[in-house]
Amino acid sequence: MNIVLTYIRNMAPYMAYAVPVIWIVRLIAVRRLRKSHRSTTVCHEAGLWCFLLFMAGLASITVIPRSADGGFTGFVGMKGFSRINLIPFRIIVDSWKALSDGNWIYPMINIAGNIVMFMPAGFFTALLWKGESLKKAAFAGFFFSLTVEICQLPQARGTDIDDLWLNTLGAVLGYGVFWLMKRYRPLWIPGFRVRETSGQQVKGETK
Repeated sequence: MNIVLTYIRNMAPYMAYAVPVIWIVRLIAVRRLRKSHRSTTVCHEAGLWCFLLFMAGLASITVIPRSADGGFTGFVGMKGFSRINLIPFRIIVDSWKALSDGNWIYPMINIAGNIVMFMPAGFFTALLWKGESLKKAAFAGFFFSLTVEICQLPQARGTDIDDLWLNTLGAVLGYGVFWLMKRYRPLWIPGFRVRETSGQQVKGETK
């Protein structure tokens, strides 16, 4: 729990920094929607804000060169080459060894953490925009994860191929949450989508 709270404390300032940027971008986007005879909704804006703030916090602990305790990780030129793992499923073996030694923190962070923190990518992309599909959710998770790994390459921190499939799995599970919502609460979904001001079919993409 202390580790989770540490990550939250590190994410919070950057989420706060993102507020004015998101506010300005959304004001511009809403004006553009009105010009194209579309309108946003309270639920769409709330969901979008949650998603963007979370992504800002996620970037602060994955892209910005900082460690979990808030320290500066540095770059490759400062501390040598990053640890790059290109062996698939190595994290399973390492986690099993860690559990055998009584270390449950390692698998919690590197397996559960990598899955859970990308669930919003699959959930919100399906909830907020029309044309949702499992394939699109998986692609969103993979794309975001690949972006993170590429940004981590010049940093003195680990770059792991296992992160790609774990993050993608997280996005797929996030889509699964959306699927359950769509099946059992289908009337909720349109409220999270951009609408035609004329009341016609809901538009699914904001620009």
